[in-house]
Amino acid sequence: MAHLEHLFAAGLRFDTEIQYMARQGETLVYENLPIGQFDCASTCALSSLTQCIAVLDQLPVRDVKNLSRAARRLWSQRHQPRERQEQGEVTPDSLMTIIEALCTARAEVHLSGSGDDLGMVAHRALRAGQVGLLQFESARSSRWAMVTGVELDRKAEASGMKSQSRALLLLDSSASRPWACAHNVRVELQAAAGKAVRASPGFPLNCRHLTGEACAVRLLCLIVMRAA
Repeated sequence: MAHLEHLFAAGLRFDTEIQYMARQGETLVYENLPIGQFDCASTCALSSLTQCIAVLDQLPVRDVKNLSRAARRLWSQRHQPRERQEQGEVTPDSLMTIIEALCTARAEVHLSGSGDDLGMVAHRALRAGQVGLLQFESARSSRWAMVTGVELDRKAEASGMKSQSRALLLLDSSASRPWACAHNVRVELQAAAGKAVRASPGFPLNCRHLTGEACAVRLLCLIVMRAA
């Protein structure tokens, strides 16, 4: 549709694999963004976090691998063995602690229901060259994913509607690997769950995977990161 626009995180390209701009000495080169597929909630969250830091700080892949190991080590140090085996929720506070220990990026937490429109917050962050880490949940699970882009409705903007963010485009480490696409999960912000996806009470938004799966979700939190 002509009135739709897609805005992606700065430095990303996706002709085939998702690539990002990494610093090699005095130059910038494109490298494949490390993407894994995990079942554990904490591993998925840490994977998405390291992707955000890699894109924001333009880290070479070798440094991203070291960063990932450091993130897992910090998580293990801060949680008891029984907790590490659970598939439970990873809180914003726990990730903020990891962010503060791993990098110099400034991070802000935006909670759903606090008055912030998370679609608008993500839009503004990407426009400013920042990155976002989104927490969302279905009736079955809660997970975190990197916000790689937003879908914008220019017709809505022209008509004066408050929010022009139509969908959040996510890279979810629990979903399938994308190909020639910057996302593998899409959360529709302006389509009520139940019209095309089976609704669950309290989960008002459609969430669609590129592989065809779909469920109803709600947004919980967005961590916005910017370079120091």
